[in-house]
Amino acid sequence: MLTKTQIAIMEVFAGSITKSFSIHQISKALKKPYPLIHRSIQPLLADQFLKKDEHKYLSLDYRHNLSELAYIESSRKETLFKQHAVIKSLFQDMFKEGDEAFFILLVFGSVVAGKKKPNDIDMLLILDDNKKVDRQEKLLQKVASRFHTKFHVHVISKESVYEMLSKRDQLNVMNETLNKHVILFGAENYYLLLNNAR
Repeated sequence: MLTKTQIAIMEVFAGSITKSFSIHQISKALKKPYPLIHRSIQPLLADQFLKKDEHKYLSLDYRHNLSELAYIESSRKETLFKQHAVIKSLFQDMFKEGDEAFFILLVFGSVVAGKKKPNDIDMLLILDDNKKVDRQEKLLQKVASRFHTKFHVHVISKESVYEMLSKRDQLNVMNETLNKHVILFGAENYYLLLNNAR
């Protein structure tokens, strides 16, 4: 069971999948004492939530503890819903009208980076089959059009995810989500895709 401090630490790493941080940087970001952060990180390293590189910088170990990572993403989602009720409303409407068994839905970009009133909200829907993309894109755009907030809707298949992630240095929607995202649904599947792609 993770402590509140460990959850806060993990939320930093889950929001920045490809980035590395020192314990000092985490302490500063969370505005908590260094000894508390250092003590809290040790079990996270031992249980493979985090990994340490040769320079003693820490990063997310997304190959393990998938259900706990899904819990961390759920906590981040609830925080986002409190800050942006329109995202929660769109999410609920999409669930009422959608009929997909497998999907991953996330928001990314400026809304996640802490911008209080973003010009638009970027959303990504990942499906298991390329044949479903057009239909689900129309559905998500239809739901999004009911709101005054401008949504940019991206719908892709798992195959596209693997193709995009194979091009690590290229600017594409998947690479953009790695360090600025909040997963609204399908967190375990998102991390499984990353595991299979990298």
